[in-house]
Amino acid sequence: MYYTAKLSCNDILGYSGHLIHIRSSQIETLTVNLLAAAGSLTDSWMGSEFPTGTPTVGSSPGWYYTTLTRKFEEPTTYIPWNPNNPIYGKVMNYQPSWRASAALSTWTYTFICEYEEKYAYPVTKAATYCNSNASNTMFAYIDGSCFTLPHDPYVQANSVATYRNSCPQVAGLVSRVAHLNTTGKLNIAHTFGRATCERLGKSAADVDNCYQWVIGMEQLKACSANSCSEEGGYSWFWTTPEGYKWPANTQISGFWANGYPIDNSSEFNYGTYWGYSGKIGVVDMGTSFLNYTIMCEYLEPYNFTNFEQACLLSPNPSAPGYSSCFTLNRAATTFASAQSGCTEFANGYLAQIDTVEMATFISTALWAKVGLPPSQPLFTGLQQFPSSIADEPDKKWYWMYPDGTKTLASASSLPWSPGQPLSAGDCASITQSGLLITTNCTANQWYICQYSIMPLTTTSTTTTTTAGGIGTTVATPTNTAGTISKFYHYSFGYFTNSSYWLSESAVPLFKCQYMCHLNELCFGYTYNSGTSNCQLLAINASESLHSSELTVDPQCDTVTRHRQ
Repeated sequence: MYYTAKLSCNDILGYSGHLIHIRSSQIETLTVNLLAAAGSLTDSWMGSEFPTGTPTVGSSPGWYYTTLTRKFEEPTTYIPWNPNNPIYGKVMNYQPSWRASAALSTWTYTFICEYEEKYAYPVTKAATYCNSNASNTMFAYIDGSCFTLPHDPYVQANSVATYRNSCPQVAGLVSRVAHLNTTGKLNIAHTFGRATCERLGKSAADVDNCYQWVIGMEQLKACSANSCSEEGGYSWFWTTPEGYKWPANTQISGFWANGYPIDNSSEFNYGTYWGYSGKIGVVDMGTSFLNYTIMCEYLEPYNFTNFEQACLLSPNPSAPGYSSCFTLNRAATTFASAQSGCTEFANGYLAQIDTVEMATFISTALWAKVGLPPSQPLFTGLQQFPSSIADEPDKKWYWMYPDGTKTLASASSLPWSPGQPLSAGDCASITQSGLLITTNCTANQWYICQYSIMPLTTTSTTTTTTAGGIGTTVATPTNTAGTISKFYHYSFGYFTNSSYWLSESAVPLFKCQYMCHLNELCFGYTYNSGTSNCQLLAINASESLHSSELTVDPQCDTVTRHRQ
């Protein structure tokens, strides 16, 4: 059967195979010779399909060369038709005596596989695992992942944890319910389904109507009511058993099946791949979720730093990047309240989105461009001062910090929407498009937080958790004016002798570290996670002369600086 054969060209590790593409008379002759050498076989499937409409004998338009990952992208350039052959179906077989025919996919023929250099892929653990199961037709290696249907595939999930852990574990690999986030992955779901229907004895006309795969996509809403602004196509994420999540680009053309997304009753909504449409539908957790087939994905272990891992495990939509963790906070409040609301981790403040590149990253990584309801602009840390003309002759935009301090923003690089900023509104918010608009500071809105950390290196990293969230002191390079600073955790405590201090101030942790980096006389710092008190040290805390004077305090992290 055609789709079963299509899945079977997977026996050479490092290459993604496909049914033979007869592109010339020379390859046609090769096909004849191969069939003869195999014992005078009379028929073979060809890797060509006709996606829409009704094919015509002797006509090439509408026929495409296909592979597991490329569906209808490359039109056929050579078809050795026999004009006397009738049209039966939308896939193609070859007979040396009859040449090419349009066949039904449920017919049974031999097949010839072709492996091309352009479809080579790196040999990984996931690829090796897939290849070791090559005899099972429901395995395929696509876009760096091994996809399969388990032997006991039906989902009996009545909780989030059960659903996310539905796929069997494989040693040394990440296991998750399938993320169909590329065209190739969507295509393999389609081919798996048609092959399954063939094996169940369905007719060629019915090979898309007997399967529905449960996939690893969830709607993670902040609201509890079905009538909230996130209903429909918003706040959908690809999720994992560990709790990681990445936004799903749900509103691209052709993503949803006809009539979807819908919400019946349950607040736990999950995505499924519908065979009859080749698109995504929705099911509710509960009785409607039982007995759907799970599609599993296996890939190489994630390579996250501790900081990136903690960021991705936030209960809020979150993304690590720009040496920071960004979180989307979906509790509407005023700008003043939002300023003090970034407390999930240490070093928090309203996001400083100061370039078009960063705006693009934020809107892609947090809501995939379209996953944020258009009615929900998000406060950033940008505020305009003064609030009245009497305060200052002209207004300027500043980045605000929770402690009330501010720094002047670079007006020339701010990613404003066309026509912005307007004179009305003294705060700046980011929209679904990722660009800034002016809004009223007293409006109730969602907001974006940013938690900073210096870039990690591979040497001597010590991570500690404090009452304030994630406190990370690391061996960290920071390059300013040719100086590289590395910071190392030394001990928990502080110095009472003020002569050991260069300065003392209440600032976020990242500012404390940065101030030490800029000060050539700074040997390290002590930071109190409870009070945000920063003491820049004029002495090396690790030297025996001074270390005995350290007063132990678990809230105070003393760090030494090494310059290169």
